[in-house]
Formats: sequence, C-alpha cells, structure tokens
Amino acid sequence: MGNHDIQKVAIVGAGIFGLSLAISLCKRGHNVTVFDQHQYDKTGYQPSDDNPQLVASVDHNKIFRASYGTKLHYQRLALESREAWIAINKELRDADDGADDLFVPCGMLRVQPTASLSLLEQETLANMTRDGLRDTQFVEGSSEDRERAAERGWTEKLLEFPIPDDSDRRSFEAVLDSLAGFTRCHRGCAYFHSVAEKAGVVFRFGPQQGCFDSLIEEQVNGGKRAVGLRTKDGQAHDADVVVIAAGSFSTQLLPDLSYHLESSAGSVATFKIDKADAQLWDKYSPEKFPVITWKSAPRGKDGRDTGSVYVLPRTPEGFVKIGYRGVKFTNFRPAPDGTPFTQDGKWSIPLPPSEFQSLPSFSADAIREFVAIFLPEFKDVPFYSTKLCWYTDSLDNSFLIDYVPTYADKSVFVCSGGSGHGAKFMPVLGEHAADVFENGDASTTPMRPFWRWREDVPRRNGLQEGPDGPRNIGEKTV
Repeated sequence: MGNHDIQKVAIVGAGIFGLSLAISLCKRGHNVTVFDQHQYDKTGYQPSDDNPQLVASVDHNKIFRASYGTKLHYQRLALESREAWIAINKELRDADDGADDLFVPCGMLRVQPTASLSLLEQETLANMTRDGLRDTQFVEGSSEDRERAAERGWTEKLLEFPIPDDSDRRSFEAVLDSLAGFTRCHRGCAYFHSVAEKAGVVFRFGPQQGCFDSLIEEQVNGGKRAVGLRTKDGQAHDADVVVIAAGSFSTQLLPDLSYHLESSAGSVATFKIDKADAQLWDKYSPEKFPVITWKSAPRGKDGRDTGSVYVLPRTPEGFVKIGYRGVKFTNFRPAPDGTPFTQDGKWSIPLPPSEFQSLPSFSADAIREFVAIFLPEFKDVPFYSTKLCWYTDSLDNSFLIDYVPTYADKSVFVCSGGSGHGAKFMPVLGEHAADVFENGDASTTPMRPFWRWREDVPRRNGLQEGPDGPRNIGEKTV
C-alpha cells in the first residue's frame, strides 16, 4: 500500500500530539479514529480519578516562546504556530465577542542568572536578528531597547529585579520578548477536539472502550506487523497504521520506544489570588504581568540546565502557576520482561496518582527562592497546590515522529517526545507530522531530520543517568 493511499489509522492518545495529527490526517483523506481513556467536555481534556492533572494536555496554561538559542528550526516552527494561534483567536472572537484567547501574547521576560547576557541568550538574539525580529526583543540593559519598549507600550513589563546580596547593587539582566506569552492548553485541546470532530475524526473515550490494551500483531517474514489494537473492553479495532501519541505513557504502551523516550516530571506549585484583592488581581493579570523565566544558575560545562524556574500570569480563576524545570525527576521501576531497552532492568514511568501531589524538597526550595525574589507578596504564603507534571523526554529534546522500524510495512507510527515544549506547536505540528507519515524521507518539512527515529544517537538529555542517577525519586520517599 502506498503512503498516499487512504489508510485506516488508529491514534492512541487525544492530547496535543494525537489531536493535531488526527486533524491533519483526516483532512488528507485518511480514516482516523482516536482512542483515549479520558474524556473531553467544553472546558478541555478532563482528568480522571486515576490521572488528575497529570500531563501537559490537561494543564491550565503553557509558555509560548520562540526563543531557542541556535535551534533556528524550532524558532521558525514556533513563529509559524504563533500566526496560527492568532488566527484562531480571531476566529473565536468573531464568533463570540467575549471569547477568551487561546494564545495570550503577554510577553515573556527572560531573566538571566547574572547581570550579563548568557551565551544562550546571545545565541537567541542572534537568530532573532537573522530572521529580522530583533526589534521584538528588549534588553533591559540597553538604553536603545528601553526607548523602543516605551514607544511600543512594553515598558510596564520590562521589570527589574535586584540581585540579592549583591555588593554592587546590580540587577539581573533580562530580555523582554514581545512575541511570547502563553497558551490556554486545556481549552486549546477542547477547541481542537471540536475541530477534529467536524473534520470527521472518530473518538472512542473512556476507561474501557477508549483505553489501549495491546497491539494486534501478525508475523510476516520473520518479523511482526501491527494490524490493529485491542481496548480494555476486549474489542478489536483493525487498522492499517497504529499511531502511539500517548505522551509520558508511550513507552508503557509500546516498549519498543524505551531507548528513545523517558518519562520525567517537572515540579509545579500554585498560589491563588482572591478577586477581592484588587491590587494583586490587577498586578498579576496578563495585561500587566509577563511570563517570567529565570535561570538561577548558568548552564554547566556539559550544557545542562539545573536552575530554570518560571511563573505565568494569573488565570481567570486566580491561579498563579510557578514551575521548576531545572531538574526533571525520574521514577525508575522494574520494567516488564522483554522490554527492549532498560537500565539495570528498570525504566522511568509516571508515579501513581497518590504520590505525585507532593514535590521533592529540592524543587520546592528552588520555587521558594524564586518566589522570594520575583513574587514578594507570596514569600510567606503557603502553596495553594503542588504537583509533578509528567513529560516525555527524548534523547535530545527534539520530538520523535516517525515509523517504528521494529514493525513491518510501516504499520506503527510514533508521535511523541514533547520534552516539555510541545504544547505551543499544537496548531501546526499535525501538518508537519502528517507530511512525515505520508512521505517519510521524501517529506518537505524542515523538521524531518530532527524528528526521525534515531537509534544511532547516544542517550543524552539526562536519559543516560538511569536508576542510580540523582534525579530518580522512584521507590523513595518524596
């Protein structure tokens, strides 16, 4: 069967990657069914008792940025996506004057670890300059940039933060990115679910009829080919191609991915502002407050980031979300027999729901340090909530979107590996992934070389650490 023939496609996962790909494949004429154990309603992707607010697709908001250092391909993909989000905002407002934007261009203040620009920031500004976008970036220490920020109405968000205990009374250098902001992720999923239904995508939701149980395989020429999947209710669903787009659960559904992907957890805490507190409500609104990111320490000699913390403006419900990404924690548990790749017989998987509401003390302390500097009103306020949010890390932070070569006849496709930065691409990711789905190495997307199956790439990005690494909180008291 040629790649351009109409195919029956079963996609496992109705999150960011699965929804985006489903829409694009359906629009190209394929017969697409999406399976997911959870539900959607008008407000978004709904967590169950077994998975309360566990993954990115159900989160209130996610940072939108096009700042990628030397990774020009992701910068350009993000800007392509930004245009699409703005068009969606207009569509929603045209239909309803009171509709909330799904992308909020509130700006992002990239606060440096010192009073100078980091090498990564210099690389980002160089790429912005290369693409003619330098005027969208405002360096706090540049009088020219501050003047331009005033002319364009961004001065209020070009915030200044003194470096604690600095004998010279310097402030952290910072760059305000006027292209950035955040997406309302769970509402975005609800929107794209509606788009998918209108396009003709069929959905099977629920802990039985929507929950993946196993691939249905047949032997061919000494290998194996997937011919469908079975759900927890025992029903068989035939398909020409099965797509695994299950985020941090992808390796558990398809252990063949275990070399390429690993589940890891970022730490998230919230405060809640009472609307009656008019001063705080106004100060932390998207109209007045940018996304703020801070690297509390420069990157190490190995290039690893150990100090990233961020905060987003308050939500309409009053939640202020702070996230710590400097260390993403792993949870190593014994892997099933026959798993193609393990480390000492173990692999990292999401913690059980009963265990991921508490934060490791290391990350809680990092968030508290950030709060003391950047959110002084909350310095002594207890967290409203905490949780670990599970990501799907790849070997190199690039997504894994390709056919799985351990299955014959291009019968299994993977669309995963968001590595904590996939949500922003939701409007455009599916078209690029569908190009790979139909055309493989002949696809025209510039993302093809970065998203390919890459078993020849060493395990990096922390995936090399294994169960003895410092990030592992598996089978330990959090």
